[in-house]
Amino acid sequence: MTNIAEAQMIALDWGTTSARAYLMGNDGGIVAERSDALGVMQVAAKATALSLSLSDAFKAALAELCGEWLENFPDIPVIACGMVGSQQGWVEAPYRHVPANLADPELELASVEIALNRSMQIIPGILDHKELPDVMRGEETQILGALELGKSNASSSAEQLFLLPGTHSKWVKVSGRTITEFCTSMTGETFALLSTQSILSKLIAPSSSVNWTAFERGVEVSQSNEHAADLMLTAFSARTLVLTGRLKKTEVSDYLSGLMIGAEIRSVLGNHESDEAPPLTICGNRELSARYARALAIFGIDQVQELQGTAPKGIWAIACAQGLLQTASV
Repeated sequence: MTNIAEAQMIALDWGTTSARAYLMGNDGGIVAERSDALGVMQVAAKATALSLSLSDAFKAALAELCGEWLENFPDIPVIACGMVGSQQGWVEAPYRHVPANLADPELELASVEIALNRSMQIIPGILDHKELPDVMRGEETQILGALELGKSNASSSAEQLFLLPGTHSKWVKVSGRTITEFCTSMTGETFALLSTQSILSKLIAPSSSVNWTAFERGVEVSQSNEHAADLMLTAFSARTLVLTGRLKKTEVSDYLSGLMIGAEIRSVLGNHESDEAPPLTICGNRELSARYARALAIFGIDQVQELQGTAPKGIWAIACAQGLLQTASV
C-alpha cells in the first residue's frame, strides 16, 4: 500500500452536482479520497448567496474539499476533469474534436490559479461536431481510466463500446485510445422529471428494493417490435397499467426505469445479436450499472464489463503522458 508521504498528485473529478478528490501515490494508487456536494451548481449558488466572485467561491470549495492536502503537498500537481472546465465552471477548457486520442502527450490542458504560484490543470472535454453536435466533460477521462484498468492494447484498432450511464448517458465508440464517435441520451434527467413532476409521479409509491420483475417488464416492452420502442407512446402505460390493475404502485418506478433504459438501448444498438456488438464496458455506479447490465442481457448482450471509479486512473494516465509526475508508472 502506498504511503501518504509518497503522494504524487491531487486528482479531482469535479462535476455538476458533486466533487471527488483523490490523493494519488507514485504507483497511481489512491492514498486517500474525499467527496462532497460541491459541484459546479452548488459553488455557483454559494457565490451568489455570499456575494463572492465565482473564482473565490471555487477556491473556497477546493480548500474545503482538500485544503489539507494542498498545504501538506505544495509541490505536487493538481489536475481536474469534468464540468469544472465548462462555461459554468471555474475556467473553460476548450473542447477537443473527435477523433480524439485520450492520452495524447500534446493535449493542451487549461489552467487556473488556485494559490500564489500554484495552478490547477483542467482536462478538456470532447466535441463530436456532427449534424446534431454532442459534447462530454469528464466521461473521456473515465474511459481512459477504464482502458488503463482493462489493460487493453493501446496500439490495437479493435473497436470497443463504452456506456457511461447517468443524468445524461454517454455511448462512446473507442478504437485503441481514440474516441471516434459518441452520443448522449437524456434518460436519467427525463426519468427524474417524469417520476417527480409528471402525472405518472402521482401513482408512484416508494419501494424498499428494486423490483426486477417490473423493471424487466418495462425493458421487454421497449424491446418489442410491437411497441416500436417509442417512449412517447409507451410511457403513459405506467399510468394505465395501474388504473387497470395490472401494475402495482410500488412497481411503477422500476417499470418506468425499464421502459426508458430499454428504449435507450434499442435506439443506440437496435436489436443487435450479442456476437455483432463490440465489447462493451459500463462505467458508472453499481446500481445504475446493474440496471443497464440486466437490460442489455434482455437484448442478448451479456458479455459486459462493469467498472466503477475510473476517473482517477484516467487523470493519472494523462499526467503521465504530459510528463507532470516526478516518479510515475501506469
